[in-house]
Amino acid sequence: MPRNSSWKALLEKINTFALEIAERRAKIMDQYDPEDVSNTEESEVEDDIPIIIDPLSPISPISPISPIMSSMSDNESDSSEDTIAVLRQEEAQYRRLLGAISALRDEVLKARVLQRIPVPVMRASQLPLLVHFADFRPHLFRKKLHVDPDVFDCILDQIGGHPIFVSRRNQPQLPVAVQLAIFLNRAGHYGNAISPEDVAQWAGVSVGSIINCTHCVMVAVLDQHNQFLNIPGEESEDAEMARQWVEEGSCPGWRNGIFVADGSTINLFEKPGVYGETFYNRKSRYSLNCQVCGCTSL
Repeated sequence: MPRNSSWKALLEKINTFALEIAERRAKIMDQYDPEDVSNTEESEVEDDIPIIIDPLSPISPISPISPIMSSMSDNESDSSEDTIAVLRQEEAQYRRLLGAISALRDEVLKARVLQRIPVPVMRASQLPLLVHFADFRPHLFRKKLHVDPDVFDCILDQIGGHPIFVSRRNQPQLPVAVQLAIFLNRAGHYGNAISPEDVAQWAGVSVGSIINCTHCVMVAVLDQHNQFLNIPGEESEDAEMARQWVEEGSCPGWRNGIFVADGSTINLFEKPGVYGETFYNRKSRYSLNCQVCGCTSL
């Protein structure tokens, strides 16, 4: 993908070119009677001089648009019909040129590569190291993917058969294990470490592959939502174990809680007189922490 500065510079040149063309067109039109301008018809425009712009060629400085422009002052006719004919030809030139500029702008916006790199990018994948880490250095495996090797294998078994990983083109996708490793590496880090460029260097694949792998794994994982996230029945063994854990580890009154939302703070207008420092939070304010719990009737 081209850098933003390259896109911006090229589009600015195109827009500047279009603006200067429009200004020249306005100056030419001002030389004629408004009634002559209103009498021009597109059906009578002669498109005898096509204007072709290579969408990927550099933009050259603006030059005179038509031989008619340079010879108008010398060969000015007194006949109104000749004036209208010249006006129509000028209008045809400008319409074609502005259309070509619009097409060029569309090509720039759609282009994925503005300049091809003469030397291929060197890639050295570190993914094979994960196999060694899983067998001999599990802590390094967790450092890269933030899950244990057994958990990784479990997730792989759950999403491996998803149709999103079936390629609809002749070029096959990366193995599901590789796509999952790329996704977990991005999900377990933050900041610059999860940028497609940095992950591409770590995995030894292209930036586009990093984005595609992330999207595919996200689709496969989200389809497993209802299978792994659900509320157990009130009489189930899981619910009773959860109630016992809450009663022993937190407030006994929350034993029958099913949903808890925390993180909301209520700011105090001044430091409390008793144990005031304990009310000082990470946002440099004195506040009370509000936690909401939804309980069942049991």
